[in-house]
Amino acid sequence: MKFFEVFKNRDQAFKKNLWFFLVAYFMVLFNYSMVRAVSTTLFFEAFGAKSSPAALFWSVIFLSISIFTCNHLQKNHPVQKVFLWTSIFSAMIFLISGIVFQSGLKEISYLSFIWKEIYIVIQVHLLLAYANVTFSREDFKRLVGPVGAAGSIGGILGGLLTSSLSASAGFMSVLWVGLVFVVMPAIFFLSTPARIKEASEKKSPLGSLNTPSIRKYVFCIAAIVALTQFMINILDFKFNLAFEAAIPDTATRTGYLGSIYTWTNLITFFLQVIILPFLLPRVSERNYHLFIPASYLVSVLIMMISGESAAAGVALYSVASVYIYVKASDYSLFSAGKELLYQPLHSEQKYGAKYLTDMLVYRSAKALVAAVLIYLQTSFILNGMMIALLLVWMVMVIRLFRLQRFL
Repeated sequence: MKFFEVFKNRDQAFKKNLWFFLVAYFMVLFNYSMVRAVSTTLFFEAFGAKSSPAALFWSVIFLSISIFTCNHLQKNHPVQKVFLWTSIFSAMIFLISGIVFQSGLKEISYLSFIWKEIYIVIQVHLLLAYANVTFSREDFKRLVGPVGAAGSIGGILGGLLTSSLSASAGFMSVLWVGLVFVVMPAIFFLSTPARIKEASEKKSPLGSLNTPSIRKYVFCIAAIVALTQFMINILDFKFNLAFEAAIPDTATRTGYLGSIYTWTNLITFFLQVIILPFLLPRVSERNYHLFIPASYLVSVLIMMISGESAAAGVALYSVASVYIYVKASDYSLFSAGKELLYQPLHSEQKYGAKYLTDMLVYRSAKALVAAVLIYLQTSFILNGMMIALLLVWMVMVIRLFRLQRFL
């Protein structure tokens, strides 16, 4: 396997560093399954599901503040310390929220619901940015699939533990156990070597994006990230409409969604473990990135032809098939390819670019498209928006790789 080729002729320090990183990434996705489940449960009990769009808006505001705080800290401190402080602060928020909620002040669940959207973004993308800086381009191509697989396994096992604990000991027990694993990744991440900056390098990650060519390149990455979120959230909304129309029974809905998520995780795992290690070393990055929106476009066109005028059950099957493929490939194919786009940048530029694109732009795009979908909900308009976004996405890929040649 390509993964094991990374270990050939490498010293013990490299191997140890890689394993500590993989364990940390596994634990991040493991703890998120637990924290997300409890925070969402508490929020829905206190405010109801209809209040979640407003909470999403506030999460973007607080995420922006968090990004600039982490950016300032990383100017003078190693990423491992920033990750540790974020983890401890997050655990404290969830701990206080749980205690206060149990005392009867349920409104505190608003804070934990917002923060669970923030801390996972910071944890995941600080780890991935570190990997992008630490491992070479060729190593990263071999590692990105197994890294994603480690995260998927963490999410699956965290979800299973959540179900088991909530059934046997109550859902609050999930929170107390989850808090341990919010901090645990930081302990493993601290065992990786910190990069020592020269005096001339001591600038913030965002401050490193100070040249026109770099700004244009990062803008293209940010635009592609935003386009993916527009596309995926429109498709998600379209799936919800078809799902509601075809399956009115609550119990049946729960089982159907369970099967959808299971298939999505299985396909994600297959793409990460089998397809990515084979594909990335053999296909040019430009063609790889063009394939993703092109395959989405073909899928959407097939969905429109086969399911738009069909009965509710057939229409749901058509939309669900595309939904599963797009979600699974976003978690695997696109996520891996996106990480490679940061490789031409210098170390601090990689962190700065990821702060902007993977944290701020990613969440802001989700909030923006949610606001648009309040007013635009007809099937014809949704299909038209997806097709237009995918065409623009391909144009942005072409422009990005033209800019990459001059970096």
